[in-house]
Amino acid sequence: MELLALFLVFFFIYLFLKLFAAIFNAGVFLITLPFMILATVLSIVVVIFIMIPLGIVGALAGIIFLPFALLGPALPIILFLILGIFLLRRMAQ
Repeated sequence: MELLALFLVFFFIYLFLKLFAAIFNAGVFLITLPFMILATVLSIVVVIFIMIPLGIVGALAGIIFLPFALLGPALPIILFLILGIFLLRRMAQ
């Protein structure tokens, strides 16, 4: 349903631009040029202010959590060692 609505929105935009071009006797490219410029500026802003900081945060999180990921396969051994120490201390009391 959402795909159909999206298709209809783009279809009506296309019809509007065609009608606008016919009225002003201009090509669709000339009418959509401001939209292309706006899309370029918005994509640059999104990349600079959203994508790059998210990439830096993701890289830092990866560096911080890498030791935990590497210790994951050794977790059962570590837990058995802790259990053994706990049982030895409990028996010594």
